[in-house]
Amino acid sequence: MVTADIVNGKVVADSTPTYAKSSGNNLDKQAFLTLLTAQMQNQDPLEPTDNTEYVSQLAQFSALEAMTNVEQSLTNQNAFNLVGKNVVITPGASEGKSESEVAGRVNYVEMVDGKAQLSINDKMYSYEDLKYVVDDDYIM
Repeated sequence: MVTADIVNGKVVADSTPTYAKSSGNNLDKQAFLTLLTAQMQNQDPLEPTDNTEYVSQLAQFSALEAMTNVEQSLTNQNAFNLVGKNVVITPGASEGKSESEVAGRVNYVEMVDGKAQLSINDKMYSYEDLKYVVDDDYIM
């Protein structure tokens, strides 16, 4: 979400806007759309923004969304490749919680809300909590 002071239909330059961030340090696609919408709503009607700038920004948004989809597909593929392998999971690590590690063989992968869940020892764990993949030769 973008926040800034708007006085008489113009964004006040001395205010500091804040932006919604994704889990990393990059703006997510929702923030990108919010910025684009705010830009369109707050443009000066006497000096409108050139259409080529909007087309360029939409192209950037399309590229961002495509990269996000590719990243999610690769993550899901990596999760499915773990079936039958021994792994070590730190449950809750992706949420900042620190619990003890769980080790075991991945029985199957289930997609829940677009995120991969690994079945280990008859319990479901988030793929994001994966710590190690262990070769069978090291298991006693």
